[in-house]
Amino acid sequence: MHKELHLLGLLRAGPRTGYELHRIVVAHGELYTDLKKGNVYYLLERLAASGALTVTTQPGAPGPRRERLIYTLTDDGHRRFHDLLRAVVRDYEVAHTGIEVGMVFLGTLDPVEAIALLEERREAVLARRAVIERETCAVHNPHQRLAEDHLLCLVDAEMIWLERTIRHLRTDLQHAHPTADSVVTAPAPATHPSPPSSRCPDVTANPSDRPI
Repeated sequence: MHKELHLLGLLRAGPRTGYELHRIVVAHGELYTDLKKGNVYYLLERLAASGALTVTTQPGAPGPRRERLIYTLTDDGHRRFHDLLRAVVRDYEVAHTGIEVGMVFLGTLDPVEAIALLEERREAVLARRAVIERETCAVHNPHQRLAEDHLLCLVDAEMIWLERTIRHLRTDLQHAHPTADSVVTAPAPATHPSPPSSRCPDVTANPSDRPI
């Protein structure tokens, strides 16, 4: 649903090719990362088939087709955009990333390995958070900043869960193997920042007032 909304919203600015839409997606970094190149072309075809878009051709393009496909919103497309926008803002769905399934079967791994894998995940989350925060601080559009901030909140929630889960697994391992103190009580590397606060920054403030 939100991917269709995304493309329809971008096309409100005027007709574009699939390649132009893909370039816009790439230029927006983490905010648009959910919309892959393959999704763009697949969804454009589906939206055109549903009557939300018209497709015209423009000659002179490189490649075997020698023509560009130009996508334009129809009246149905404009109505579809607003219907999807209202639904996406109003409705809530839990985002499943696959980690839930991994936790169900975590007991099949050696506990030390399980902890190490989660610590690797924490490193990846911290790196991802740094990228999103940099992008957020560079955004001046207030609504786009709200979108970036929502991403940060999701990442912060992931960090809080990871810290709690790793601590829980270390405690369980220590109780099961008291001699494993050096494994389960070892402090995190000094390069780790403190876990992010569960309170999201106020994006209604001026960008210069936001903590970095």
